[in-house]
Amino acid sequence: MNKIIKALKAAKSFLIVSHYHPDGDALGSALALGLALKSSKKEVIIFNRDPVPFNLKFLPFSKTITNVLPKRSFDCAVMLDCAQPKRVATEFAQAVDAKKFGKLICIDHHLLDQKVGDIDWIDPKAASTGCVVYDLLKKMKIKITPEIANLVYCTLTVDTGSFRYSNTTASVFKLAAELLSKGADPWLVARNLEETNPLARYRLLGVSLRSLHVDFNGQYASMDVAQAMLKEANADEGLSDEFANFPRSIAGVEVSALFREMNDGKIKVSLRSKTRVDVSKIAKRFGGGGHEHAAGCVIASDLASAKKQIAAEVKEKLKIKHQK
Repeated sequence: MNKIIKALKAAKSFLIVSHYHPDGDALGSALALGLALKSSKKEVIIFNRDPVPFNLKFLPFSKTITNVLPKRSFDCAVMLDCAQPKRVATEFAQAVDAKKFGKLICIDHHLLDQKVGDIDWIDPKAASTGCVVYDLLKKMKIKITPEIANLVYCTLTVDTGSFRYSNTTASVFKLAAELLSKGADPWLVARNLEETNPLARYRLLGVSLRSLHVDFNGQYASMDVAQAMLKEANADEGLSDEFANFPRSIAGVEVSALFREMNDGKIKVSLRSKTRVDVSKIAKRFGGGGHEHAAGCVIASDLASAKKQIAAEVKEKLKIKHQK
């Protein structure tokens, strides 16, 4: 951590990035770090390839995020909640290769397969990347404003499934209480994350549920979101975020998958599990990653082929020998 603090204090200009298709942890941690650095009179630009999702537009200063990667150089680039430059954007990966940044820092809570930046700070025990950023800000003696507290609280809420997942520990609740004491507003975060859904999302869910399929003695369930479904519901693909949790909630299901057909024809797969299966190992087989019980990947194939490939991996992990 001391190396990162030294690098952050020395640099004057920063590019802060996170993975495309951003979630609350990616954006919350980026904005929290960005606000902290700006309070220290640093020049900060926050980039994400994709627009801010509808339910995250409430995040403080989310309108300052740019979807156009600056072509200039920066003293320091910071990757958050992402360990692969290509998962930020192709042009960002090219900028890294061209050495347009004085320092490249990676801050994450996902385990790395290899070194990524000049300085990597990875804490797999942290509930969210926002938690890692919060520890950093405290060590730097940055004042935790209500805006920063709300941003970090959002990362915590999202990555613990509203304090339901197995990564919800005593230290998580302790941190949540600390953030509330700093001005975080749980109801502001909860109502925006959970209770501001556009009608089109429920129409899309209804259409998608028709594809619900249960296999392997009731232990595996999957759903699809095909392009035709998006047209039928008059919805965009981003509204299907978290649909993977619906099949997992079925009694007896151990692993669930959501298959989303993207505009470029590739299939985005979201994987979830309850207890026995580490779905991050499945995702890594296809170039993706994530956590033990929540992971994802992108497969360059048609929908039917992607479903067949994932089902084969799930079957192996479930140790299914004979399907009845």
